[in-house]
Amino acid sequence: MFFKKKSVVPYLIMTFIAGLISVFDNVMNVVYAETLATEEKNPVASWIIEHWGVVGLVEIKALGTILAVALMCKLAYTKYRIAIIPIFLFQICLFLYLAFASVQSSMIFNRDMFVPIKEFFRFYL
Repeated sequence: MFFKKKSVVPYLIMTFIAGLISVFDNVMNVVYAETLATEEKNPVASWIIEHWGVVGLVEIKALGTILAVALMCKLAYTKYRIAIIPIFLFQICLFLYLAFASVQSSMIFNRDMFVPIKEFFRFYL
């Protein structure tokens, strides 16, 4: 059986969701590539954009996501799987920031509140 312990499944689900949020973040980098250099709030990401451009940032984040998810999957089967929880919670906070806090305050109580999420799906459709 693939899952040796039933208690591993929630950690793998948290890993999947954390990875999905990271993909959402990276897609937003592509969607907003034209303005990302001036609007990026993360100083490390800004430095990467300065030196390698948005393409470099997207590639580095994609590689980081793959490595992080692989490591978290391996961690789920160890006694250190508890480390997945703070990563998951951080990713949830990141999603809430990207999806809602980055929206202008005038958009919050009308239908434009979900613009980043709509842009994500528009990118794939």
